[in-house]
Amino acid sequence: MLKRYLPVLLLPLLAACYDSEPAPADGTTTRPMDEVPDQELLENGQRQFGFDNGCEIVLEAERAVVVREKEVCELYQRDIALLYAAGD
Repeated sequence: MLKRYLPVLLLPLLAACYDSEPAPADGTTTRPMDEVPDQELLENGQRQFGFDNGCEIVLEAERAVVVREKEVCELYQRDIALLYAAGD
């Protein structure tokens, strides 16, 4: 009886494998959430994090609190900046 349903059970697994993209051969990833920001300490002590797409996020000097950010910033970039600031 299981033999009759085996193709139906394997179909989603095969479909998932077929649609996935292969990993790059050189080991690099294209996931944007893996981006490491450029960090800069401003004169007033605030910390600025810059990303490749032009996003700049400025955080308070003592706490991981966003002071300002550009409109091009994505939510994951704010999260990355806050994580880096929390580790300081």
